[in-house]
Amino acid sequence: MSTRTAWDQEEERMYNELRSLVEEVEDPQQRKKMLNRMIKQLRNARWRKKVLNMDNHPLSNLRPAQLGIMITTGALAPVILFSIFIWVSLLLE
Repeated sequence: MSTRTAWDQEEERMYNELRSLVEEVEDPQQRKKMLNRMIKQLRNARWRKKVLNMDNHPLSNLRPAQLGIMITTGALAPVILFSIFIWVSLLLE
């Protein structure tokens, strides 16, 4: 819970910094550069917040049976593909 508030505070700080930068810059080109840089920083902060939030992680809601099926499928896939390759090569000879 403390990480969420930390990320929210960081995002709020970036918005405040963006607002102060926009108010003090007069040149449109320089303002556009600053806005683009700050937008990238905000997107990065949101991305980090989304990735580090484990509640939304897709593998956190797996049941043990589903996890076992996924591991078994991943382990058997190369064996099955190799045996298919051998059978096809024997049939083509």
